[in-house]
Amino acid sequence: MLRYDVLEQAAVDRTPFPHVISGDVLPEARRAELEKDFPDIPITGFVPPDEYPAGAAFQELVADVTSQEFATMLGAKFGLDLASKPTLVTVRKWSEAAAGRPHTDGPDKIVTALVYLNQEWASNEGCLRILTSQDINSPNAREVAPTFGNFLAFQRSDHSWHGHLPFKGERRVLQIAWCVSDEAIARKRKRHGQSSFLKKLFSFGKKH
Repeated sequence: MLRYDVLEQAAVDRTPFPHVISGDVLPEARRAELEKDFPDIPITGFVPPDEYPAGAAFQELVADVTSQEFATMLGAKFGLDLASKPTLVTVRKWSEAAAGRPHTDGPDKIVTALVYLNQEWASNEGCLRILTSQDINSPNAREVAPTFGNFLAFQRSDHSWHGHLPFKGERRVLQIAWCVSDEAIARKRKRHGQSSFLKKLFSFGKKH
């Protein structure tokens, strides 16, 4: 599913922190499959993909992004051993207006990668920005539209600022994080679980 030939050619930009941006990392011929097989997630935020049923095409993509081949290739770009590190995979379908505030990611993460799966994107709202500071409008920010096949990976640090202008609505993205340990992933899964439970509870309360 992932076009490794395209990713191989993507260069690392080390300003303002090491990151890789690419387009066309997914085959256009399989767009309809991925749209149909995307998990039907009713809540906002990132969730583990195994919490919601997904079709074969989406499962194939998850298998690709968690493969040793992908970790080895991406790790080589950053000069890091990612192949031996555990991965945390999460997926988002719906974005809330409060999401996207500039942040650096926590120290449990080593490298984060994002694969976008949306239709054409008319606005710069929801487009991820590589920032020089925690100012969302910091000068010389690089912007990545969340359209089908766009890709971003970055090495986490205390200055790996990124975020996007507020956007509320459907914004499909698959996130892969290589973490420092299995214990770190367990902590993150626990927090994800608590957050998902509260969102489901709140959603149920509104509907009933």
